Amino acid sequence: MKLPNSFDINEWFVLICMFITFSVLHLLPKRFPLSVTILIMLFSSTIARFADHILSTPRIDLYDIMNSPYYDLFDIFTYVLVAPTGYFFVYFYDRLRIKGYWIAVYIVIWSTFGTAFEWLSSYFKVFIYKGWKPTYSFTFYLFIQSLTLLFFKYVTFIHQNTPKNN
Repeated sequence: MKLPNSFDINEWFVLICMFITFSVLHLLPKRFPLSVTILIMLFSSTIARFADHILSTPRIDLYDIMNSPYYDLFDIFTYVLVAPTGYFFVYFYDRLRIKGYWIAVYIVIWSTFGTAFEWLSSYFKVFIYKGWKPTYSFTFYLFIQSLTLLFFKYVTFIHQNTPKNN
């Protein structure tokens, strides 16, 4: 994997955020089986990668990630950073036992958080916009976080209803 052309503020921002999120992840009590945790984290990273691939392709080219339109090691790190964020979203949803219309409120709060974090990331040049604005992402977050909760419900249902071998 190619290294960045220069090591500047965006690489530092990603490294510091990774350190913080993985530290918090490590400190939280384990809530889910390892298989569920891995699936939630992979789902979150895959959705982010898929969306970025569509929106930053040369045909559409709404933004670049990090310093250039080409992938380097820190582009991968940005997707690694998304994984614990998706886990936190599901973790607190389950921990707080959110039900009914509070699910919609919870999704709106996290979508606002995601949009604010994206804006902060753009300030540190993690995203270089060419026609995209972080506020556009709010609608995307509403959809993806709803999908993430459905995925979580499905995975936990399958996990709970799978026969265990003794």
